[in-house]
Amino acid sequence: MNSYFINMKTDYGFKKIFEDMDLLRDFLNDMLCGERTVASVEPRNPEWMPLSPEDRKIIVDVYCTSDDGTHFIVEMQYARQAYFPDRALFYDAFCLTRQGEKGSDWKYGIMPVVSIYLLNFVLDPDTADDGVYRTDVGLTDLRTGRIFNPKIREIFIEFPKFRKRFEECENDYERWIYFIKNMNMIDIDAPYFPFPKDSKFTKLLQMGRLSNYTSEELDQYYYALKVYRDNRNVYEYMMESEERGLERGMKKGMEKGLEKGIAQGLEKGKIETARNFKRLGVSTDIIMQATGLSEEEIQQL
Repeated sequence: MNSYFINMKTDYGFKKIFEDMDLLRDFLNDMLCGERTVASVEPRNPEWMPLSPEDRKIIVDVYCTSDDGTHFIVEMQYARQAYFPDRALFYDAFCLTRQGEKGSDWKYGIMPVVSIYLLNFVLDPDTADDGVYRTDVGLTDLRTGRIFNPKIREIFIEFPKFRKRFEECENDYERWIYFIKNMNMIDIDAPYFPFPKDSKFTKLLQMGRLSNYTSEELDQYYYALKVYRDNRNVYEYMMESEERGLERGMKKGMEKGLEKGIAQGLEKGKIETARNFKRLGVSTDIIMQATGLSEEEIQQL
């Protein structure tokens, strides 16, 4: 299938589209569904240096602040990652702590951090078929359900659960999800785009149209697309290896205890996956993300 539009699930494609601050502003407003209004946004450096030499550097896909000082993180995550909600919370907390000022005069006047995580996987496999593709998270009073502190706000969108066709989308917020998930598969002659010339979605499609890109931009995009496809193959291979490990673990568990056998099988599957990845020359960082093993454990294989 020939693709006329950019794949927004690639690192380059996602960042390229949201270089346009007007589109980014419209996206944020639609995703927040009237919860707050963003008049304008200003891009910020998405690379955050660690607080100490021993800590990890953080790089997010899109980071900006709005006219009222709110911080926004927009992150596209392709492959399933262990403890991703914890990672998201770490990003948010890091963004909060970076606002701290030295000296005793500072009174902890932090600005809100709103994060939108677009996930090309399901957070909890047990909920894969429940159809709930959006999860909204905030700091609430557990007794009343009211917002206790509005300074951290998270939105998780799980693409595999969003199965609507374009004509089934009920509002602009769902149309954004549709386009980000499916842009590279859109038919260039499709008759179902009744957007006026000055519409944000007309602009989105124009920015995503590959025929408008320079040869240098296309080179960067196709390299990012190759990385995306390679990582997808690694991820799918990892999932198959884990399933084989689980099957072996369950069989062994019938003999020596189901719970112990499943744990051993999963661990063995991770080790086999990591060992195969090393043979294929996959980087240690990707192996760590895919298997959950530490750098030291991988080096010992």
